[in-house]
Amino acid sequence: MDKQLEQLAQFVATANTVEGLTRPLLALLQRITGLESTYLTAIDETAGVQHILIAHNAGALTLPEELTVPWQDTLCKRALESQQFVTEDVAGCWGDSDAARELGLKSYISVPVKNQDGSIFGTLCGASSHHVAPTGMSNLSELLQLCADLISHQLIREDQANLVAKRAEQAESELNRVTLFARISELCVGGQSLSLTVNQTAGYMMESGFCSQAIAFELVNDDYVAIAPDQQAWQRVVSTLRAELSVETRRRSLIPITISDDVQQQFDTLLVPGQNAILLKIFAEYTPTAAIFALLSPSAATESENKVLLSAISNSLSLMASRLADHQALTRVNQQLEYQAQHDALTALPNRRYLFNELARQLARSARQQISFFILFIDLDGFKAINDNHGHETGDEFLREFANRIRNAMRTGDFAARHGGDEFVMLCQFSAGSSAEQQAEHLVQRIRAATSGRFALSNLSLNYNGPSLGLVQWQPGDITDGDKLLSQADAAMYQDKQQRRKGAQP
Repeated sequence: MDKQLEQLAQFVATANTVEGLTRPLLALLQRITGLESTYLTAIDETAGVQHILIAHNAGALTLPEELTVPWQDTLCKRALESQQFVTEDVAGCWGDSDAARELGLKSYISVPVKNQDGSIFGTLCGASSHHVAPTGMSNLSELLQLCADLISHQLIREDQANLVAKRAEQAESELNRVTLFARISELCVGGQSLSLTVNQTAGYMMESGFCSQAIAFELVNDDYVAIAPDQQAWQRVVSTLRAELSVETRRRSLIPITISDDVQQQFDTLLVPGQNAILLKIFAEYTPTAAIFALLSPSAATESENKVLLSAISNSLSLMASRLADHQALTRVNQQLEYQAQHDALTALPNRRYLFNELARQLARSARQQISFFILFIDLDGFKAINDNHGHETGDEFLREFANRIRNAMRTGDFAARHGGDEFVMLCQFSAGSSAEQQAEHLVQRIRAATSGRFALSNLSLNYNGPSLGLVQWQPGDITDGDKLLSQADAAMYQDKQQRRKGAQP
């Protein structure tokens, strides 16, 4: 017995697993008892079966590993119920067992192996198809119980080790999820481009190992358009999968998708059997603007923690999309307000404020580049009579048409504004190739021709004789006071007006 205990001690000292401990124990029991087969079982009372996990066979009787038998017909169940764990006459003791009769069992030993909570895990057994006298062996019961206890302790150690490993794996997974979400949140806080951020998020999801594939899409007229040029093939995959979804399902922010065998075979170069997919949608307020199509393992697709993470990612990207949409809307409003503040509501030309700002810029630019430009002051002769005789609506329509004619007569680099009332101002570029006098003359002729003649208005047709024009040329070294320059152009306009009244050629 001392030698047997020494062997047991060696087995315990060197074994790292239940199998590593059990196999030499079964061999030792077989040598001690002379039974043909020794084995460890597991009992599943819910399923009503008993499994042979590990077996040592050394005779005619062979009990294979993974053999499964009905629990109700086993000798182990009868031994547990009767508390008779050793018998030399199976037929006389438990002759009602079909399994024992079919196997021709004569001798049998069994002892329960228990879980940490005292419930029965299975049994440590020995059986033989010929008569063996285990009852005559001294200390056999103690040896059997010792072996069962050793296996039980190893089972508990493995369960605890597995639990620790599982908890460590869960902790690592949780850390990975937290890290992934932190990276994505940082992107969303500082991101200025939704498409770029969504594409980077898809990349982060793949880098973290959270999914095997993640494709970023923009939604254009409810069509999914891949953001990355090299992922266009995925558009057909997503379109095909979306076609199978109900309208109500498509409205959700997180859509689990089961990939059917037909779809997998259709896109077998992209999809792998057994994968599940998630369609993660991004909304700006209530409008879907982007999405991420992710391929996950079946377990990852159903884990509640992963669903929480995917929802959090969707929410973060949606908040960013809403922020950018609000910013764009605010920018548009500011642009509209800025436009309205610098443009005349009636003619849509730049107003007096815009004129002075542009004149200051023109003066600075011309002084820096050492170039000249012209200032043309335009006054609508006879406009008061049009207003008085035909009404303000006709007068307003005439002003709009007059502004259109100025706009159409402008050349590249020219600027035109409504100075106020019936006055307009143009800033025109000086071009090389002809003298200043020739350019000034051509400019006046062009504008006078464009703004004179017949005006076909809604209620009448006017034959307008044209405006009075005052032109001054600014040259490097001249004054840079915008008010004074406009005053000079205004004075030149009055000279033209007086000449026109006298009937002289302007």
